[in-house]
Amino acid sequence: MSERELASRLAAIGRSPRDLHGVFLTHEHSDHARGVGALARKHKIPVFSTEGTYRKIRDAVGELPDWRAFKQEDGVTVGDLRVESYPTEHDAEEPVAFVVLRGSLKLGHATDLGRVTPIVRERLSRSHALLVESNHDIDMLDAGPYPWPLKQRIKSDVGHLSNEACAELLSYLNHDLLQHVVLMHLSETNNHREIAHITAAQALGDNAAKMILACQDRPTQLIAIH
Repeated sequence: MSERELASRLAAIGRSPRDLHGVFLTHEHSDHARGVGALARKHKIPVFSTEGTYRKIRDAVGELPDWRAFKQEDGVTVGDLRVESYPTEHDAEEPVAFVVLRGSLKLGHATDLGRVTPIVRERLSRSHALLVESNHDIDMLDAGPYPWPLKQRIKSDVGHLSNEACAELLSYLNHDLLQHVVLMHLSETNNHREIAHITAAQALGDNAAKMILACQDRPTQLIAIH
C-alpha cells in the first residue's frame, strides 16, 4: 500500500502514522514491503527486519533512514512491548513471524508459512490473541483459475497455510485464556470467508474466544487484550 493508503487506514481506527514506534517486516514480498520506504521516510519511523529481507527490498523501497536489523530468532524492545521473531517456512530470503509480549500478555502471529513447524507451535503456545493465516480452501485452489505452478507453490511447504492447516494449528494452541483469533491472509480467489470461519470455529470447539476475519480492503478494528 502507498503511504497515503496506510495513513487513511490508520485514521479509520483512530490512529496516525505519528503513533507508530516501529514497522516490523516479515519478509520481502511486495505485498508486505512495497510501501515501507515512503512511510519510513515521511514519518521518521524505524523499520525492523532481518538482513536477508533488507537486502531483497533495498533497491525497491529506497533509503530507510532508520533501519534496524534483527535475527530470525531475536527479541527487540519497543516502548513497553517485547517483539520476538522466529523463523517460518516460506519462499523468501529470511522469513519470520512474531510474538509480542507485554507483562504477562502475549500476542502470537503466524502468516505466510507453508507448514507448521515445532517452533511455530512452541512460540505461539499460551497466546492470549492469535493472528493466524487461513489462506485457501484446498478444493477451491485445485479447481480455481491459478496456473498450475502457482497452485503448487501455494500448497508447498514454503507456500501458505490452508484452512485445514490453520484449524489443526488452532486445535493445538487452544486453551482457556485465548481471547481473540484473527484469521489473516485470506485469498479472495481460493477461499470463502464462511468456510474459513467454520473450519476454524470447529477447531476451537467450545472456546469463547472472539473470532475476526481480516479483510484486504479495510483495516481490522483494534482489539483489547487483558
